[in-house]
Amino acid sequence: MEKNLRGMVIDHILTRKALFIDRDGTINVDCPYCHKPSDLRIYDDSVSIMKEFARRGFDIVIVTNQSGIGRGYFTEKEMQAFNSELVSRLSKEGIEITSIYHCPHLPEERCDCRKPGTGLIKRAERELGIDLSESIIVGDRDDIEGELARKLNMKYMILNREKKQYGD
Repeated sequence: MEKNLRGMVIDHILTRKALFIDRDGTINVDCPYCHKPSDLRIYDDSVSIMKEFARRGFDIVIVTNQSGIGRGYFTEKEMQAFNSELVSRLSKEGIEITSIYHCPHLPEERCDCRKPGTGLIKRAERELGIDLSESIIVGDRDDIEGELARKLNMKYMILNREKKQYGD
């Protein structure tokens, strides 16, 4: 009996799956360089998508490029305040965010953590025990999230933001 229980726990750990979702332009309206909680406007469809994936047993992990930090437009602390407001509002909608990973670097720094580089996803895979083959990436740009998904051979969904729909 103990061996079976251990096997079940190991199977669960190995099959942990995630919805990796972009922040600005996907979850919330892109400001741009969003960092003030008062600027936060959340898209209704992103809430629906996160609820559906959470219902299906996916961890919800936000992965976001935040070059405004590297450019000196805002600080890590200001970004964290924005993220705290976002997590609070999503929690009121019944959505639990497992983790948030961000890249503060400028595009010209060519780091691996800036999407479409794979660093943020690989870090989450390692730290959270995520099975990427069972996971999905959602974003608003094929040249960013789509390219990231192709590099990792992952499923992905690109949201068309031509028609802006958001809740207050």
